[in-house]
Amino acid sequence: MTAEVLLFAYGTLQDPAVQTAVFGRELGPGAPDRLSGFRLSHIPGDDLPVDDTQVTAETGLTHYPILIPTTDDAPPVPGRLYPLTPADLTAADAYEGEAYRRVRVTTQAGVEAWVYVAAEA
Repeated sequence: MTAEVLLFAYGTLQDPAVQTAVFGRELGPGAPDRLSGFRLSHIPGDDLPVDDTQVTAETGLTHYPILIPTTDDAPPVPGRLYPLTPADLTAADAYEGEAYRRVRVTTQAGVEAWVYVAAEA
């Protein structure tokens, strides 16, 4: 598979079971990286506009990681870079739902990637 885009994942999209549910396959280990300019927060699953039953069953989580833009000196958020096709990105958009929005970022390694952040930020 030739990847056309990169995704910086910092939460549930790093989980192989979630990857299989969303993309129909595991994405592999991904490349470790970090992202500055955001702070990591969590939102309750009840606040998500989508049914989180499958994700809760797969991960055991009741609160989900979310990035909030910040201008303070918050430590960089660790995550992983995964190569995705445009169809994969569409699947990820549907999975993330309305609580998140996809934005373009540059990671600490200087790589351009998409990341999902808080929609209301």
